[in-house]
Amino acid sequence: MSNILILALTLLCWSLDGKASPGEPLTLEEVLNSAMQAFPGLLAAEQRQRAAEGEHQTAEGGFDTLLKTQNRWSVTGLYENRNYDVSIEQPTGLWGTTFFGGWRRGTGDYPVYEGKSLTATDGEARIGVNIPLWRNRDIDRRRASLKQAELGQLIASHEYDQTLLEIRRLATHRYWDWVLAGQRLQVAEHMLQIAEQRDAGIRERVKAGDIPEFEALDNQRAIIERRERRVAAQRLLEQSAIQLSLYWRDAEGQPQVPVNERLPAGFPGQEPAITLDAAEAVQTAHAQRPELQRLDMQSRQTQTELELQQNQRAPGVDVSVMGAKDIGAGKDKLNRDELYVGLNMDIPLQRRVAGGRAQVAAANLQRLKWERNGLEDRIGAEVKDALSALSAARQRLALSAQQQQAAQQLEEGERTRFELGESTLLFVNLREIASGDAALQAAEAAGNLFKGHADYQAALGIQAP
Repeated sequence: MSNILILALTLLCWSLDGKASPGEPLTLEEVLNSAMQAFPGLLAAEQRQRAAEGEHQTAEGGFDTLLKTQNRWSVTGLYENRNYDVSIEQPTGLWGTTFFGGWRRGTGDYPVYEGKSLTATDGEARIGVNIPLWRNRDIDRRRASLKQAELGQLIASHEYDQTLLEIRRLATHRYWDWVLAGQRLQVAEHMLQIAEQRDAGIRERVKAGDIPEFEALDNQRAIIERRERRVAAQRLLEQSAIQLSLYWRDAEGQPQVPVNERLPAGFPGQEPAITLDAAEAVQTAHAQRPELQRLDMQSRQTQTELELQQNQRAPGVDVSVMGAKDIGAGKDKLNRDELYVGLNMDIPLQRRVAGGRAQVAAANLQRLKWERNGLEDRIGAEVKDALSALSAARQRLALSAQQQQAAQQLEEGERTRFELGESTLLFVNLREIASGDAALQAAEAAGNLFKGHADYQAALGIQAP
């Protein structure tokens, strides 16, 4: 029989000596499910995910189709004319290519040098394309922002997972603290009950002259002391219940304080199994911890920015092709088909803006690299520390279970000796206190064991118990 099961059976027997506990025991699964649905910190992390979705939609807007209109009327002057122009542009992610088209109509009188503004009766239609050949070809601000926004969604998802891990760990700790506080109260009430039950018998023995009167006085002192211990244990249980209420919430998301009647009988009889050795556990943690994955996504974001700024230092060389055709009747030479080919260049001479931004991105990329190295070391230490804590908790639980059994035997033996007149109440009290302390140490060891498993799961990045 495991040490945890022995402890649970002992405390269960003590609880059966008192009042029955109505109501179903509150389980850890209930607390975790409630925290996953209504804990404010997790809801805030969900909103960060929604914000990242909005940033992604904003980045997609860089490829929105753009409609432009320009209208100009000459109302006074030597030449009276009217110009209407409608154009549409469609940026794409294909090498930064932008397609465009439009329609314009010009009527009235124009000077010779503006004769091209005049169109046929139904206007002029045009269509074309602009293709970057150097700067903005492999990457431009639109594509960089979209890629960074996609990575931002993954970052928000990993931040949510990180928050989820921490909430599960803390909720589990608060639950086992509450269970431990309940068992502490059981021990205090059990010890008080023993002292109160034997009080009448001691008084009878004093009247009979079997034992001196100061033994009754000593038992009264023990009753008062144990009542004080029960008050302290009750306060600790109330405090633990209030802390647990932050994670156990009702349907409206409000904290609900669990009542004593919902305390479980004790800790589970079997601890969760661990199948990984230390090296495998560290390797698993490095693969699963959301903090590392978040840093990887941030590094990719920064790498994208670095690539963009390095590209922006290059000269801008764009080739454009546009065809135009007049529609309808018009004067001579107005019904024309035209094809234009253009080459546009701009060269930044100092290139300080892109150079400075590239330096910032390169420095941030190196910073993230060192942060990741440090985080890997810290995660490895957390995993090893969690395994060490579990090993120590198991040893403490085994030793405290042995100590508890020995203390109970000594307590029963000392009580028998007192009833036979071979001992005093002082030694009985000492044995009972030692037995109660041994039970508390065993309960604390069991609590540390199960809280240690919560730390171990969080260290490995396991989302479910």
